[in-house]
Formats: sequence, structure tokens, C-alpha cells
Amino acid sequence: MMFTGKRRSYAEAVERRRRLGSRFFLLLVVFLCFQVVSGVFVAAYSVASVSMAPTLLPGDLIIATPLSFGPKTVLGKFPGFARPERGDLVLAQPPFAPRRGFWATVADSFVRFVTFQRFSFFARGPSAALSGPMIQRVVGLPGDSIEMEDYVFKVKSAGTEHFLTEFELSSARYDISKTKSVEGWMGSFPASGSMTTRVLGKDEYFLAGDARGASSDSRLWGPVKLDKLLGKVLLRYWPPSRFGPP
Repeated sequence: MMFTGKRRSYAEAVERRRRLGSRFFLLLVVFLCFQVVSGVFVAAYSVASVSMAPTLLPGDLIIATPLSFGPKTVLGKFPGFARPERGDLVLAQPPFAPRRGFWATVADSFVRFVTFQRFSFFARGPSAALSGPMIQRVVGLPGDSIEMEDYVFKVKSAGTEHFLTEFELSSARYDISKTKSVEGWMGSFPASGSMTTRVLGKDEYFLAGDARGASSDSRLWGPVKLDKLLGKVLLRYWPPSRFGPP
């Protein structure tokens, strides 16, 4: 009887390990499928800063699609089916974003996957907002001349003669938030309410946050090329009270 009991306990342990292994394998398969879907079709992101207020707030969860401008894969960047338009909310990789190792990125992706984007190995909050990807709004297209007055961008489209406000040129409807500059803050300083005219080159896009006094954007680090645009924001799914296109 004692020998039979030991055999039964061993068999039960083997069966438990087999079930645990099967569950882990299933989780791994689901994770890999999720990585393919999020890398090519749709991906979820958490808003980490106030740079897009009042449109997006810290803690908001959004869905974006890399398909719009071309997904980045291990085989390189594929062509997208659309070009960025004025007013689009996009995910952008800033030029100063740190490079992360392959395995660290995979591990962080797995943690975010099993915690529904609530936790990450990497820093969160303001430091995460500076490491990318950033959520920004497209206000200038290649060939545009762009300037700012009282936190509102004015754009002269390529081939036209007159400047129009960003709101007149954009099909999207959005609000911006202005910040009163501290005393002595000159218009030539970063994050001020004015900007001298800049002309965008070929394949250059000018990005800005809606919180004009609290955003690190193209005013500070310049326009970005199409290969730095990682996706177009489609939907805010959290919190439920503000569910819908941002």
C-alpha cells in the first residue's frame, strides 16, 4: 500500500506539472498572437503625461493601429495604407528615446500583457513620457510653413500664399490648453506661446501636444519623419465614462 501511494503521488505530481506546462504554453501562444496583432493591427497604450490635455489625461487607455503608417517588424518597416493628416493623433518615437534591448522589451511586453497594460518594467509617469512612444497631434505636413502666436499654430500649406490657423485647416475638432508664462519668460524660450516661422522639409511632420505649455514636442526636438510615426490613435477605451474616439 505504501508503494502504491508513492506511485500515485508521483503520477499526480507529473500530471500537475503537465497541466501547468500546458497552461503556460497556451499563455505563451496567446501572448505571441497578441504581439503579432498589436505590432501590426491594433495596440493598447497608457497615457502617461498631461501633454495632450484636455483631449487625453494621465491614466487614459487608448488603442492605436500601426497599419496606418506602416508597422515596424523584425523584417523592417512595411508601407502603410494612409498618410498622416492635420489633426491626427499619432504615436511618435522622439529622437532622444533610449534604445532598449530585445529581451528587456519582450519581458516588458509580457508583463504589460498579463497585467492589462497596468504595470511595466520601465519607468512610468513623466520619465516614461519622455522615453516614448509619445502621443502627439499632427499640425504640420511636409512643405508647410508653420509659426505660433498665443499658443495657436498658424500654417501656410505648400503652394499657398496665406497662413491659416491649425483649426481652420484641420478636419478634426479639438481644444488646446494654454499656460500663462511666468514673469520674464521670453517668447523665444521653449514651451512659450510663440514660435518663429519654420519650413518643413520633405517627409517632415510637425507634432504638438494639446497642452501647449506642458508639452515636449516638435517645438523642442524638431519635426519627425514618417518612419518615426508608429501608429494612429483610434479609440479611448478607459475610463468608460469617456469611451470613444478622442
